[in-house]
Amino acid sequence: MNLIVFDTETTGLTYGDEILQLSIIDGNGKLLLDQLFKPTHKKSWFEAQEIHKISPEMVKNCPDISDYKKQIQKFVNQAELLVGYNINFDITFLENIGIDFEGKKTIDIMKVFAPVYGEWSEYFGDYKWQKLTTCAAYFGYNYCPHLALEDVKVTLYAYNKLKQLNKLDGYYETVNYTEDF
Repeated sequence: MNLIVFDTETTGLTYGDEILQLSIIDGNGKLLLDQLFKPTHKKSWFEAQEIHKISPEMVKNCPDISDYKKQIQKFVNQAELLVGYNINFDITFLENIGIDFEGKKTIDIMKVFAPVYGEWSEYFGDYKWQKLTTCAAYFGYNYCPHLALEDVKVTLYAYNKLKQLNKLDGYYETVNYTEDF
């Protein structure tokens, strides 16, 4: 199956925040895109910077993500399956720059991994979503967290492990914009 794995690093978690980094690999781990971007509106992002270490200085001479929109859309269009860890977060940010995901098949490894890890949440009445670092450690993958390229590599590794364990069925979703209204 032709798939891509993607991850973003952003200036924050809410509407109005912007993408600072996007990494995309294919199902064989081949690098398709790993790019830093200069945000259009945000000038600082202290809380996010503490996590991913991407500073305003690092991106001041980087391109605007709109320069890559056609290339990103092409990768999305060509893929039969989109894989991510908390993928809806990344999709939302990419939709905000005009990337169209309508009809695309997705799988969120965070949701697949939760019952495998098995930590129950009484509050939510479901398995607790785990951080990517927990997923990586569970599968014995050593990596540097919160860099988009490293995150996509471990997400692909976890996808393949979960596939070997036959844990993916029931977790595939299709992006459908009409359901959101």
